[in-house]
Amino acid sequence: MAKQKFCNVCHAGCLDCHYAPDRQKGVHHFSAKPSSESCLGYGRGTSTCHPGSMQSRRGETYIGGDYSIPAGMKPDVHYKKSIHCTECHLTGEKGMGDMRRKASCQDCHTEVEEAHGRSIHKRLDCASCHVNELRGYQIVIWGPGLVAGEQNPFKKYSLYYGTQSPPILMKDQKGIWMPVKVFPHSVGNVRPDVEPSEGLQFRWPGGETRDPYYIVGTVEVGANNRHLLWIEFQQASHPYGKGRTCGSCHRGKQTTVSSWEYMDDQGALDPFRGGYRIEADVGGLRVLDMKYTTPIRPADGYRLEDFASWVFFRDKWRMPGDFSIKAEKTKYAKYRSLARRTEKDLSVIEKSMRSADKKTMKRFRALKVAALHNEDEAAHLIMTFRSGP
Repeated sequence: MAKQKFCNVCHAGCLDCHYAPDRQKGVHHFSAKPSSESCLGYGRGTSTCHPGSMQSRRGETYIGGDYSIPAGMKPDVHYKKSIHCTECHLTGEKGMGDMRRKASCQDCHTEVEEAHGRSIHKRLDCASCHVNELRGYQIVIWGPGLVAGEQNPFKKYSLYYGTQSPPILMKDQKGIWMPVKVFPHSVGNVRPDVEPSEGLQFRWPGGETRDPYYIVGTVEVGANNRHLLWIEFQQASHPYGKGRTCGSCHRGKQTTVSSWEYMDDQGALDPFRGGYRIEADVGGLRVLDMKYTTPIRPADGYRLEDFASWVFFRDKWRMPGDFSIKAEKTKYAKYRSLARRTEKDLSVIEKSMRSADKKTMKRFRALKVAALHNEDEAAHLIMTFRSGP
């Protein structure tokens, strides 16, 4: 009942999207098409919209800068070109307010999608290469604390704000590789024993969403009854930027580093810092080296088990599964060589484009994106371009 006082954490009203006061247009100006800043709540806080619970949890942001948590994230390449959220996330069947979560890159990048669909990486979604960093929550602990001014056994200590890079890649329900933010959860005051999951669990097996989880099970700490541990996976979609290198994915194992600062106003007397490492390979996924790098000083009436219970089971977040990104050695060497040759040839052509007309530049841009997304066809595409229209 106490938590229901915060209805607007999830439910937005008309003004949240369309109210757009402006010095020239006045304080009663409304915009028919919400701006990206509106979708992110104009940075007014974490009460609603995508700078709030969604952005902090998923760790992505479109605008970046002060709209990211922590601040300073690079903006999405589309935002820098003045493309707003609603231009890709169109209105759904239910009308106003029903925004489609899924957006198709092919609506604008036809040449890229077609080349990519014929390439060796066709089972890899675009964000897997083009999302390089995630922010927001890095750990979430549920324990005793104040909710709406009242004592509650399940206060959410989620403000372990930090940076995770690069994203772990994994397969979705249909076998398509996607980037995910991985972060450990623990909830205290659980009485029954809970067994581990049989494996990775998708909330929507049919693919309506692509966010899975894994239940690690319960552990004994000595306070707040048993603690139930699970690992949360959040599909990442922004910010798009320059593609990752071949070597950043094709290694013996995937490794991600998280660094964070605890910023909640409950639990600790003052902020403290820490971090961990995630390893994922053919043997499963593991959260390792969880540590605090500055002292933790619990406030009066709080224990570590309440807001930092991970201190007592920092090596327990492990799960089975195959997270390896397989690449046969000879084939990898072949495609790495093709990629390097393509980049070199495109660089030579681009230098000769400085005085080219608009039509030729348009042809070159189409060549460049297609060649970079399909190594097998790159040499033929470049030869065709050089031979003329």
